[in-house]
Amino acid sequence: MARSAHYTGVTPEVYNQLKSKLQSMGLSLEGDAGKINEKGVSAKYNYNSEAESLEIDDLSVGFPASMMLNADSLVQRMTQMIEEYGGKAKS
Repeated sequence: MARSAHYTGVTPEVYNQLKSKLQSMGLSLEGDAGKINEKGVSAKYNYNSEAESLEIDDLSVGFPASMMLNADSLVQRMTQMIEEYGGKAKS
């Protein structure tokens, strides 16, 4: 089942930290909006620097990434990192 995650308070610095963290996992966010389809992870993302918001939609995790994590654990990792740098998950 696809997951969504929406965040507020995501400054450009927080977004860049997230991009770095995901890059270390082999996932690339190119620009402020687009799609990920790498290593079994697929999602759509949209970052708005003026509103300091990040929306990740249709997140799903398949093979080979599913050997190490699932969509819930990936969202949990992203949320933890974003909150560590001052952003927060939107309810």
